[in-house]
Amino acid sequence: MEQISNASKKLKTAHDNIERDYKAQIDKFSSKEEDLLTRLSDLDKRKLENAEANGNVDAADDDVVEINAGGKVVTAKRSTLTQLKGTRLKALFSGRWDKKLQRDSNGRIFLDVNSVCFQAIVDYLNEMTISPEDNP
Repeated sequence: MEQISNASKKLKTAHDNIERDYKAQIDKFSSKEEDLLTRLSDLDKRKLENAEANGNVDAADDDVVEINAGGKVVTAKRSTLTQLKGTRLKALFSGRWDKKLQRDSNGRIFLDVNSVCFQAIVDYLNEMTISPEDNP
C-alpha cells in the first residue's frame, strides 16, 4: 500500500511539474505574441506613413493603371500587376510609391523598357488572373 502511496505522490509531483512548465511556456509564448503584435502594428504604421508620403493611400486592386512602357500605352488593373508577391511589379504598382514614379506628359507611369516584352509580361499576368488555380 505504501508503494501505491509513494507512486501516487511521485505522479502528482510529476504532474505538478509538467503543469508548471506548461504554464511557463504559455506565458513565454504570450509575451512573444504580444511583442510580435506590437512589431506588426509598428510596421503597419510605418507602411501607412510611407504610403502617405510617397504613394496613394487609396490605391485599390480595381484601379486601372496606365503605363507608358517604352512609348506604348499599356493598361491593366492594379491587381493584375501586383498578384505575384515579392516581385518588383508588386512593389512598383502597389500604390505605395505612386508619387515617386516617373510620369510622362500625360500623367501615365513611365517605364523605360521594351514595350513588346512588357506587354508580354502583362498578358501573362492577365492569363494567370483568369485561369483556374488548378490549371495555370
